[in-house]
Amino acid sequence: MQMNKIGIIVNPLKDPGLLYLNEVARRLEKADFTYAVSCCDYESKEKYPFCSAEECFMGARLVLTLGGDGTLLRAAPYAARYRVPLLGINLGHLGFLAEMERNEIDQLAAILSSGYQYSERMMLNVQILRNNCCCGEAIALNDAVIRSRIGKPAHIVVADDESDLIDYFCDGFIVATPTGSTAYSMSAGGPILEPRSRAIVVTPICPHTLGSRSLVFGETLQQIYMKVTNADLIQAHLECDGAEIGVLHNGDLVCVSRHDTPLQLVRLHNKSFFKVLNEKISRRMS
Repeated sequence: MQMNKIGIIVNPLKDPGLLYLNEVARRLEKADFTYAVSCCDYESKEKYPFCSAEECFMGARLVLTLGGDGTLLRAAPYAARYRVPLLGINLGHLGFLAEMERNEIDQLAAILSSGYQYSERMMLNVQILRNNCCCGEAIALNDAVIRSRIGKPAHIVVADDESDLIDYFCDGFIVATPTGSTAYSMSAGGPILEPRSRAIVVTPICPHTLGSRSLVFGETLQQIYMKVTNADLIQAHLECDGAEIGVLHNGDLVCVSRHDTPLQLVRLHNKSFFKVLNEKISRRMS
């Protein structure tokens, strides 16, 4: 294994001239690191031999993401599969998940040479079950979302292994990790969870009743099942971290459980989660 290999996932929409990629590559070369660059769905005649995401992660001691939170979310399932830590460099606006800003790239080589710590983040296994067979699955760092393609409300029944727990009549439904609790779930009125916890929060989107609220499930709940009883009528579909997983039909079950392997996110600053959250939210409002 090449322990001096660094993987780089770059989003060309955030780095259209690849200027930041050039800067990162130059600094890695100067510090005697090798690197592999992956750029999904992007053809380039630049000097970099772009490889697949799998090749980027295999044998890497760490993978950098150059982009926004969406770039890191796309890299997260590979990072969990190959057990490689991720370090996000924010080229976007908010960057909840990123640990470095673009103006800190000059510190990168020193950080990689001196060592770093990381925090573990729980991820979700998400499956669509149809006639007891899996017809769609994904790993999510933030959330799984059920909603209608045509803007009609959904009737969603939430259950565990033993019985139905609650049903919602709402515009959509979010199942979020603690990391995802500061994303879509928060915007829908859900609670914020400490990111190192292993709780799961379910949040209805615009519920059509006065008493519908988010629910938080602890570790004792192993799996959550959701069924959209009017799925065909409303053209329901499932998304994970913003990517579509599949269309839902009447009788389908969406099964959500905790993924066996947590994501390792590199941490460079000794700031509390809630202090960082306050800073990011203040930046959004400015």
